[in-house]
Amino acid sequence: MADTPYSVPTPKTPSKHQLTRDDRLRIYTLYHDAGFTQDDIILQTNYTRAQVQYALSHRLTPQKHTRGRKAFLNTPQRKRLIEWVTASQANRRTKWADIPTILELDCGEKAIRAAFQKEGFVRRHARRKPPLSEQNKKDRLDWAWEHFFWDEDQWFNVLWSDETWVTPGRH
Repeated sequence: MADTPYSVPTPKTPSKHQLTRDDRLRIYTLYHDAGFTQDDIILQTNYTRAQVQYALSHRLTPQKHTRGRKAFLNTPQRKRLIEWVTASQANRRTKWADIPTILELDCGEKAIRAAFQKEGFVRRHARRKPPLSEQNKKDRLDWAWEHFFWDEDQWFNVLWSDETWVTPGRH
């Protein structure tokens, strides 16, 4: 303070608000790039000395401290897992407990579940198609060929259930 010819007035009511990232960035830029002293910054911005000192001694962006356990599988491993699972139907139907041995991963089923969850995947029961016998397939094909050349008037005489539509356009 001895090298500056003026004294810095301290605001009588210190600012109660915390500095935003932009405020800290402004202070950082004035100090490091423009060559302002802390006193110059206080005069220019009307921040308190404690705010200026805090902005200069801490990172520009506050760091979020992670909570809980660290993910067992890292990002490349998770990407490899997703790529393998989505490669084929057989891979999609593989039990989660079997995946670590197949992919040679040193983890358990819970780590696989957490990796899928982190990547946005969930497990669902696969839908089953109704079984069609050869006779049923033949009957359906015969019915389709019988009605293939029907005109619109013939289709209007059919009572449809379950809101099935056969005419194009607005319903």
